[in-house]
Amino acid sequence: MLLFDFPSSPMRPLFCLVYWFSISAISQEPAKPEATPAVDGARQLAEAQQKVKKISATEYELDGIRIQAATREVRFPAQVCLKKAPIEYMLTTDTGKTHETVLTTTLQPTAIQVALLLANYEAATEGLLKHVPEEERPKAWKEEAPKTPGGNRVKIEVEWKVGDQVKRAPLKTMVQNIETRQPPPDLDTWVFNGSYIDERGFIAQHEGSIIAVWLDRGAILNSAAKGNWRDDLWISLPDNIPDEGTPVTVIITPAT
Repeated sequence: MLLFDFPSSPMRPLFCLVYWFSISAISQEPAKPEATPAVDGARQLAEAQQKVKKISATEYELDGIRIQAATREVRFPAQVCLKKAPIEYMLTTDTGKTHETVLTTTLQPTAIQVALLLANYEAATEGLLKHVPEEERPKAWKEEAPKTPGGNRVKIEVEWKVGDQVKRAPLKTMVQNIETRQPPPDLDTWVFNGSYIDERGFIAQHEGSIIAVWLDRGAILNSAAKGNWRDDLWISLPDNIPDEGTPVTVIITPAT
């Protein structure tokens, strides 16, 4: 088992985190009919963790994801999938729900989850249900706070090139509320809730969902903006999105 000594934020053994996700899945998600042989989700995460490489005193790499220990910045490649469309996601895998996402990536969700854990972000659901009406809340869900206040909050930005110029913008500027025609004003930070494990394995891996603007407990990160529970409210904001097929870099940093 690999352990990493990140400056000012000592690493916890990853097997403890994997165990937490296993227990969390049991408490938060109802059992689903098992139509196919069960997949070991904890093993999926552990196998991803074993691929982490140290490339400098403060930098690590995992399947193309760069993790800066000193700043806790996590960077990984993606590309623009849809410039103009109704959306439920900001990022999925290229085999996920590509008909309703702005960005896609070829990276495995297990690797992204592990990278965020190694950068000492704390997976917790606090904040996801803040604006959801009681009658709309899934019965199996509950909010759980991170051990460190705000430890599950992150900033997400996107970087790309136009000629020799590098452009960078908050991810929220690429989505708009269909009623106001503006990006959500309360989406300066996103929630790292972490996906869950059931008999299908690690659900983000199974479904390909990584960053959701419409509330999805199976995605790794979610919007906590007002209206996040409505699947009819969100569309892309074409003026702020590069051309389809444009390579981009997704950048995740601490909220504070």
